[in-house]
Amino acid sequence: MTRRTFLVVSIMCCAVTIVMAQRMHRYSLGFELSKHDFADTLQVEWDDNRLLLPVEISGKTYRFLFDTGCTQGVIFTGSQVPYVEEIGNIVSYDINNHRDTVRVVQMPPMRLGQMTIDGYLCTIAHSGTATRGYDGIIGFDLINKGLACKIDVENKRLILTDRKKFFADEQGYEVKYKLQGFVPYVWVSPFMRHMDQVLFDTGFRHLYAMNSESFLKHVYKSRQVSEQVEGRAVGQHTIGAHSVETADTVYFLALDRLKWDAFSFRDYHTVTQQGSSHIGADVLNYGRIIINPFRKRIILQPYTKNDEVTISNPQFQMYIIPINNRPTVGLIRQESEAYKSGLRQGDVILKVDGRDIPHVAAYMQYPFVKGETYIFTVRTKQGKMKTVQITK
Repeated sequence: MTRRTFLVVSIMCCAVTIVMAQRMHRYSLGFELSKHDFADTLQVEWDDNRLLLPVEISGKTYRFLFDTGCTQGVIFTGSQVPYVEEIGNIVSYDINNHRDTVRVVQMPPMRLGQMTIDGYLCTIAHSGTATRGYDGIIGFDLINKGLACKIDVENKRLILTDRKKFFADEQGYEVKYKLQGFVPYVWVSPFMRHMDQVLFDTGFRHLYAMNSESFLKHVYKSRQVSEQVEGRAVGQHTIGAHSVETADTVYFLALDRLKWDAFSFRDYHTVTQQGSSHIGADVLNYGRIIINPFRKRIILQPYTKNDEVTISNPQFQMYIIPINNRPTVGLIRQESEAYKSGLRQGDVILKVDGRDIPHVAAYMQYPFVKGETYIFTVRTKQGKMKTVQITK
């Protein structure tokens, strides 16, 4: 995925962030579409900032994440999704620019609405927590094949068409996109008189995160940028398909506004990351999105009639990441209650209220209740054991 596909699961004011992103050395649009000169409306699921498409394979319907930050399709090891044959191996890069050799498989005919996709290629990714809630991924190759789309999560529908002028009369806030590694990058403005190139990535579940190097270039140019920093910490929170980003300084940002063309997202809190800057699936909660591959444009049609919306989201307090498949504190704010209670970056969570937490999935599935207090048993980076009391 980017991701890349990002999976973020919020637990106890924390986040487990899995980024499945791939950039392929061998890229193919050789699959065939059964429909031509068509427009089709699909009913889709909108589940926790994940756009899930119903894909029928061999008479069974699967849920595939539509991930514009992923170059091509993905299925997971151990999944029940069938494939026809293995094509070979390719080199895949994740969001941290770490590479690995992955298998490529050819899928059976896949029915998406009225259309059948024949000869679609997918890579096989390690399953882990990133697969929770869906069976596979359809990447931006569907758009690069020559399909425009309109995403409307308010009505849970997706319009797909190969007609070049189908969306010609649609109005909204339009930005150009440029393909890099076969996925779309656009320009947004996180600060006044500052522009940031970002990956438009529906596999990333937040609204926006900023590349650390890009942020540092901006902060040296303007005092108004540094005034929007509300904290910093050393840690790591971006998990790629093959790697975890190395620990480094992370900046907690309180943006006065984030501008997409002339539309503003006001009072938005986010963090920096080592991977590319991202605009993610959360944007779909604020408006319809049209992706036009013929003109390489993305149009935002806000649900509000105003040219701005106020977000006022809480700042992230802690990220849980999988290290050796164990839930580990990757990043924690010093201002957070968890930090004040004694939790630190690098702590591995072993138990919650005496119950063993043997892997990340067990932590994600733990029945936390808002307002309840829990006793965490953790192992520090120095190998010492300690208990920490945390209230959700």
